[in-house]
Amino acid sequence: MNDDQIFKDRARVLDEDLAGRASTAGADALLAEIALLERVPARRRLMPSARRTLLGLAAAAALAGAIVVGPSLFKASEQVYASQAVTIDRVGDEYAFYFTDGDPDPAELEKAFRKVGLDNLTVTLIPVSPQQPGPVFGVDKTDPNAKATFTGGDCPQRVKNCLTAFSITADIKGPAEVRLSRPANPSEKYAYPADASWPGEALAGVKLQGRSVAEAARVVREHDLKVAYGLDWPLRNGDKGVRFEDDVPASRIDPGWSVTTAQTYNDGVIVLRAAPGPDASPPPGF
Repeated sequence: MNDDQIFKDRARVLDEDLAGRASTAGADALLAEIALLERVPARRRLMPSARRTLLGLAAAAALAGAIVVGPSLFKASEQVYASQAVTIDRVGDEYAFYFTDGDPDPAELEKAFRKVGLDNLTVTLIPVSPQQPGPVFGVDKTDPNAKATFTGGDCPQRVKNCLTAFSITADIKGPAEVRLSRPANPSEKYAYPADASWPGEALAGVKLQGRSVAEAARVVREHDLKVAYGLDWPLRNGDKGVRFEDDVPASRIDPGWSVTTAQTYNDGVIVLRAAPGPDASPPPGF
């Protein structure tokens, strides 16, 4: 899997650009599953492709196949490395990592990985909203037999000021990449969406959830921002949650549909996600 598939720049499809064009059913699979934990209770959200899973203290990103959610990491362990940014324990046939720096130096983290023999493990920092309430975290690996497990809620019990934690098979083969969030610079585009109503964001304090698409789009334009659209299709067969369809043309959006959330990537565009009406027909795969 190449980098462009993981946290790619998502093409902005604007209503004024796409009105009247043929609709597309593409979804970029950035979010394969979201489960927001204690501090941000929310719906579980799924994409048709199960390539990615998003989890976290408030939101932590991880790639499906590279990571699974398991019980606490905190069993019998032996500390093998510690620095200001990360503590590493040996737990059976795995290494457990506890991150304590929200804007770490990738070179320092990679140095720590080398200390325990993980020579092919690299670190990439991704820009996210400074208001992001929890770390965004991801792993991409090439070894199909390696296992990675993420845990967020218990890590402060193991290491003071721990932000997030995960474990990975100690004898992992081939390259693997860890992705950690860092606060974006003021004009920098986010790699992970933020709620547009958060303090400091483009629509700080403006709640669009529950409003009609038409009303929300009017408010967005009044703030001299552009509008893009996405749809949250309910899962079938009685399952709870939704599937994301992104980059949806304005011609497919009913102005009366209800907005579920307004997202920003700090690029002058507000993505209005909407719940399709009961008579709407989902595209193939939804």
